[in-house]
Parts: sequence; C-alpha cells; structure tokens
Amino acid sequence: FRTAYIEIPRKNGKSTLCAGLALYMLFSDGEAGAEVYSAAAEREQASIVFDIAAQMVAAEPILRNNSKTFRKSIAVEKTASSYKVLSADAYTKHGLNASAIIFDELHAQPNRDLWDVLATSTGARISPLTIAITTAGFDRNSICWEQHEYASKVRDGIIEDDSFLPVIYGADKDDNFMSKKTWKKANPAFGISIREDYLEREAFKANELPSYENTFR
Repeated sequence: FRTAYIEIPRKNGKSTLCAGLALYMLFSDGEAGAEVYSAAAEREQASIVFDIAAQMVAAEPILRNNSKTFRKSIAVEKTASSYKVLSADAYTKHGLNASAIIFDELHAQPNRDLWDVLATSTGARISPLTIAITTAGFDRNSICWEQHEYASKVRDGIIEDDSFLPVIYGADKDDNFMSKKTWKKANPAFGISIREDYLEREAFKANELPSYENTFR
C-alpha cells in the first residue's frame, strides 16, 4: 500500500493507532534518511499524534536509547531519520522528501493544497506511505470527500487499486441510530474506549432533540 484512508468515529483510538504507525515508519521501515511527518489543518492538531508517539518512545527503552526527542521532532541519528510536526502552510513544504505522512482529520482541510504538496513529496521514495485518518465530515466539495468516494469505490471493487487501502467504519444511512447493533458496527473500539452507556445516553438525547440527531449520527 502507498495510501491508506482511515475513516473512523471519534474516540476510537485513531491518534494512538497513527502514533504507532509513525514510529514503525521511523524505526523499522528500513528507509535510510526516513522523513516522517504529521500534518493537519492546524499544527496543534498535527501535534496530537506526535505527542502520543513521543510518550511511546519515552516509555520504551529500546526506542528511547536509539533516538533523541525534541519538542516537535524525534531524530534517529543512526539512520539519519526524523519524525516531525508540520505547520499547515502548504507553500513552505515543496522541499520535503517524505517517506511517510500521517494526515490527521483530513475533513478539516480548507482546500487540497497541503494534501497535494505532501502527496507529491513522496515520489523519490522506494516504499512511501501516506495515511489519511479522519472522522466523518459534512463538506462534499473537499479533498476528504474526494478520498472518501475513492476509498468507497476501491472497497466495493468499482476501482481496482492495489496500492490504496480503504478503511471506513460507520453506520449506513438507513441504519437505526438507536440500535446497539449500529453502535457496534460504526465503532471498532465499542466497549473498549467507547462506552456503551455513553452512546446510550447520547442516542436518547438525539432521539429527544432532533437538532442533535445529525451530530450523534
């Protein structure tokens, strides 16, 4: 795979998942001079995955002893590799030679500029990986919706693309949002980081307040 699109509801551990993937691409991918980047619509959002990764490094002696962690970067001197947090300014990213990109909350991107600049920065790498991870958005004229539609067509066999990994968790339009079966279907961490009693309360609220129903869905 060269691109992974992971759409998953909130509080299902997506940031922790991506932190682990970022560290794998930094330490274990075998890419000399690896450049791993966290990106998002805002630098603060991009920092969430990095901060979790930094905590993982601090807690693991082998990783900690083979790297140096700074405020917004982790460096592995032995392989001249690094993991860094990016700002959201696309025009400053044309010199990058990315081997891995963690693109957090793609639905929040105001346009496609940063996505395109980062995606094209991987062209010289042997086995680059771009991971877009996002909760569902509302804007159907966006880079996130474009990726969602492409991922859906790859998943359904309409488009054949062995380099693209589609991972979409969610309820279908006609699913009963009051049903526990629907909650399980949409949330892979149901019963782990997503508590049943929490969803039960939120579903009750959405059923009583029509204005809240779309938010719950």
